[in-house]
Amino acid sequence: MTSQASSHGRQKLFPIAQMLIPIVVLLLPVAAFALYRYFLQKSDARALWRSAVIIGSSVGILRSVLACIGWYGVEHTGGPLQIPAFVLAMLAWPEGFLLGRHRGVTPVSVYAVLAVLLFVISLLLVTAVALAARVIRSRAEPTAEKRS
Repeated sequence: MTSQASSHGRQKLFPIAQMLIPIVVLLLPVAAFALYRYFLQKSDARALWRSAVIIGSSVGILRSVLACIGWYGVEHTGGPLQIPAFVLAMLAWPEGFLLGRHRGVTPVSVYAVLAVLLFVISLLLVTAVALAARVIRSRAEPTAEKRS
């Protein structure tokens, strides 16, 4: 693929990103709130942390696999296949910026680091939501007991 064709393909992707960024910005707080409400319903601390680890691990693995497939697809495909690959690669945007720029084809080590980074950060974010739910629930319980 020539550099001119490559730059033309990337120019097509920017309108897609401009459409999807507001959707992601709106859905992320909604997902965090739904997760928070789910964690508030857990009565047992052990069940809460077990759910947090399972959900965080699942989200992390899913993000890692899909983002790496998308990243690979953006670099190695052209034409109409590049659009769905770019959408998948968007799953790695916050963490992908930490890896910096590179020239040429992405080394396999970057995919491994990206996958681990996506997994760990997803797990930490879900665990942080669970911690917030646990702290707020523990602060609310003594005031409920005082009213009785």
